[in-house]
Parts: sequence; structure tokens; C-alpha cells
Amino acid sequence: MPRRRCRRFFSEFPAYPGIVEFTPEELEALRLSDIEGLTQIEAAERMGVSQPTFHRILKEARRKASIAVVGGASINVFGDISRVVVCRECGYSWKIPFSAELGAVSCPKCGKILNFEFRGRRRRRGRHWD
Repeated sequence: MPRRRCRRFFSEFPAYPGIVEFTPEELEALRLSDIEGLTQIEAAERMGVSQPTFHRILKEARRKASIAVVGGASINVFGDISRVVVCRECGYSWKIPFSAELGAVSCPKCGKILNFEFRGRRRRRGRHWD
């Protein structure tokens, strides 16, 4: 027979009226770390930032998510939420909305459909044991 559960004491949950605002970087950090299950080093490389910077972004995002869940605050995302794409044929780069269908995107310069790649910053810092 298992041991009886101890009584737990909770303070009163504070209400946070208003809106909690997330940046796109914070949402991406939450997605990479909590949904995809990447380590901070792997996620930082994908985002093109250092691991300590990724940790700071993730820590703030988790704090805001906790406020929204426990305090019942509304969530708002602000900032430029768009993708930068580069055409593989002509090298032209442009921004498309994040919600755009990728199958319907064509290069404004050369007109090729589905002939692009996402451009992200690829920086390597520190020691890498490849």
C-alpha cells in the first residue's frame, strides 16, 4: 500500500489582467526546446545565436508562458513575423508572411515556383567537435 500523500499548501493564484506579449524569438525558442525537444546548443545553432543568449530568450519565454497560464492573461505576439527566402536560381531574397502557403510562392524576380531556400544565420562559436 502506498504512503499517504502529504498535504500541500498553495498560495493564492494572482490574477494578471492584461496581455502578455511574446516576441517571435521567444516563441521559436519555446518551440525548439519544448516541442521539438532539442538541447539548448542544438536550438541555439538553429536560431543562429549563442547558447547563453538562447538560454536568456527561453527563460523569459517560459516566465511569460507561466504568467499567461497561471494568471489567466491574454497572449499577444508582436514583431515582424515573416520568413526571409532566397531563390536558388537568381539569388534574389525577399520576405514572405509566415502564414503564407509555401507551395504557392514564386520568385518575384525570375518567376520560378518552389525554387527557394530559407535563409538563416549560420554562425559557429566556441569549440565544435565535428
